[in-house]
Amino acid sequence: MANIFEIETFLNDLLEINKFNDFCFNGIQIEGNPEVKKIAVGVSFNKDFLDKAININADMMLVHHGIFGKDFFKIRGYFKKRIENVIKKDMTLMGYHLPLDAHLEYGNNAQIAKKLELFSYESFDVGIIGEFDNEIPFDNFKMKLEKVFNRKDLFIYQNNDYVKKIAIISGGASYALESLEGKVDTYITGEVKEHIRDIAKEMHISYINAGHYSTETFGVKAIAKILEEKFDLETIFIDIYNEI
Repeated sequence: MANIFEIETFLNDLLEINKFNDFCFNGIQIEGNPEVKKIAVGVSFNKDFLDKAININADMMLVHHGIFGKDFFKIRGYFKKRIENVIKKDMTLMGYHLPLDAHLEYGNNAQIAKKLELFSYESFDVGIIGEFDNEIPFDNFKMKLEKVFNRKDLFIYQNNDYVKKIAIISGGASYALESLEGKVDTYITGEVKEHIRDIAKEMHISYINAGHYSTETFGVKAIAKILEEKFDLETIFIDIYNEI
């Protein structure tokens, strides 16, 4: 059994949350029973995730997409019902957003880089830029992607026959493409917008949209393992798959 405030302090320090101007509060967003035995881990806080967390008798939920907005106080409609169930069950909701993308060991992007077996990588924005030892054929790289993300419906604009240097930013990060000109030959992220096809082609960068959800399962899983070891807790990853 562990204390939610001890867990929060540990994760706040580990993920260096003060380095980020985020869209949300990172840490405990809803305070429940301070003593925790079982944590439900997932990407997004929604009704399906909450229902499954309740069904497994979780004391706390740890997610990447928690409650967004720092200065809100409008709890009504579907949101009121969702929050009401958390409070009734005396559960804790803890969320970490950008810090869980950017961390160079446990973050979404670093974990993806490890699974792709990149030779080295460094910080870029809230993601990373990394590379292979040698160029690999794009078709071989595509097979790696399908295995890492466990999906064959990747949305790809292929503009090179090879892959060597890659940028990875999980989630909604099409905004970063233009800043990658001349720096990489391949970009992996979790969304695509209408103008991306032409920009990627003109910049000779292969662009992979692996899905917002699919690129952001890695960080929470890595953090869950750390919490199990440090606090002797049970963690269960709840997969509420979203094709987007």
